[in-house]
Amino acid sequence: MGFKPFPIGVDNFKEMIQEGYYYVDKTLLIKELLKIGKLTEEEKERFLAIRDVKGTDADYLDALRFLSTCLAKSYREKVIILIDEYDVPLENSYFGGFYEKMIPLIRSLFESALKTNDSLEFAVNTGCLRISKESIFTGLNNLKIISITNPMYSEHFALHKKK
Repeated sequence: MGFKPFPIGVDNFKEMIQEGYYYVDKTLLIKELLKIGKLTEEEKERFLAIRDVKGTDADYLDALRFLSTCLAKSYREKVIILIDEYDVPLENSYFGGFYEKMIPLIRSLFESALKTNDSLEFAVNTGCLRISKESIFTGLNNLKIISITNPMYSEHFALHKKK
């Protein structure tokens, strides 16, 4: 089996697949939730409503927590949540003129998924905007900011020289 490059700096899914970048697709695990048989009828209905974009506003405010709870219940393991480029929706909402409406949504999503979530093992957030105490992360504990400029972590951000 040949080496597949990591999609560092590639933000186009089509390009990632066509160019043969390393990618792990967990979509089928989520689709299997309905077949495993661990969810109640109410949980299945809510899951389908969110998936089909027919949920209520309240359904979306804690959708990450709900999905992680369903995954943990079905697979009997705590989940790891990876949120890549968390800051992009905030930046888009700022330039689109609806930033004040986006903040409560993102804050609610993050607080329910990252703070009050018994199904969570740990989470990783990536983004370019620095996390501040007055931000959407207010109320979250144990945040660790790991910058790409820190030499201790540079190998994890592909900033090291090849030998």
